[in-house]
Amino acid sequence: TLFRSTHSVPEEIDINDSVLNDDDIGDSCHEGFLHNAISSHLQTCGCSIVIGSNADKVNKIVKTLCLFLTPSERKCSRLCRSESSFKYESGLFVQGLLKDANGSFMLHFRQVLYAPYPATHIDVDVNTVKQMPPCHEHTFNRRRYMRSELTALWRASSDEEKVQDSIIHTDESFTPDLNIFQDVLHKDTLVKSFLDQIFQLKPGLSLRSVFLAQFLLILHRKALTLLKYIEDETQKGQKPFKSLRSLKVDLDLTAEGDLNIIMALAEKIKPGLHSFIFGRPFYTSVQERDVLMTF
Repeated sequence: TLFRSTHSVPEEIDINDSVLNDDDIGDSCHEGFLHNAISSHLQTCGCSIVIGSNADKVNKIVKTLCLFLTPSERKCSRLCRSESSFKYESGLFVQGLLKDANGSFMLHFRQVLYAPYPATHIDVDVNTVKQMPPCHEHTFNRRRYMRSELTALWRASSDEEKVQDSIIHTDESFTPDLNIFQDVLHKDTLVKSFLDQIFQLKPGLSLRSVFLAQFLLILHRKALTLLKYIEDETQKGQKPFKSLRSLKVDLDLTAEGDLNIIMALAEKIKPGLHSFIFGRPFYTSVQERDVLMTF
């Protein structure tokens, strides 16, 4: 209750409290950084970790990203406070976290991997955006880690050894172990054109809020259309899906980033979608890689 009252994100966010109320794109933060942050945030199912040294700066980005969430998802998000030292929590959608006096922050590898969705890592001090692999890879990595942890625990109980958590220590440059966070490789057109257009509208009025609501509605409709397309092509999951190239062309999702954004939204509507579409080829490629490494 204390967390809800002092650090929770309100269900309804005023666009005036976000970066989207700036007079011009790039006033609060660099244009490329804002585009990458929102795009990656949508590609990782609306889950983001926002870190920095200044609470106001962190919270402004947290509120901006939360504009792209539903009211119930905002309830599962958290602002940061300068007098509090929160740690990362699995299962939150967006969370603001402050660096320590040395300008660094510690993320527990286990907690990040055990989260239900992959996440975007945003550092507002150095304007970097990193993202975890998509849902099917995240699920695969999580299960693999769980298996290795259970094996280690079983061995530890038999050998009376203690198993320690592995920790990712992030500093200003943020170069984590195990490449769990990667650069945002796939560019999109959806967020880019949205940002180009919204900053042409006058701030301080309801115009931008209406334009944002329209954009979110378009994304939602695209996700529902994608699900219906896959349902028809696979006879409601009876057959494997083989026409990804056709889907991209037919639904105007040829930009990889656009496909990732709509797939992530569709995943939340129909959990397991990524594994159904990409799972088999991904597992096969992992198995082939493992076999090749044995030579």
